[in-house]
Amino acid sequence: MAVTHELITLSDSTVSEVTYTNKVYKGTDVTVQNVDAAANVYLGASDVSSTDYGYKVTAGAAISFEVPREDKLYAISDVNGSEIAVLRMGLENTAGE
Repeated sequence: MAVTHELITLSDSTVSEVTYTNKVYKGTDVTVQNVDAAANVYLGASDVSSTDYGYKVTAGAAISFEVPREDKLYAISDVNGSEIAVLRMGLENTAGE
């Protein structure tokens, strides 16, 4: 897997998946940067919200996670239309490559 990156526009009412399905690697190293000047971003499971979340990313801050391939990471914001920058790298190729 090559390194991938993208900007994801977030909603304040619907979650967005930050990870993606990958059957070649044991997982994905995911870095999420909140590039909005004022919004807070909330990371967690598929039911993440601004009041029930696993991790809060303040404006300008970033965090990295190693996410096993069977798990998914989701994001939502407290400001509709805010953006996050996402960088992904595969962890340990299961084919031994």
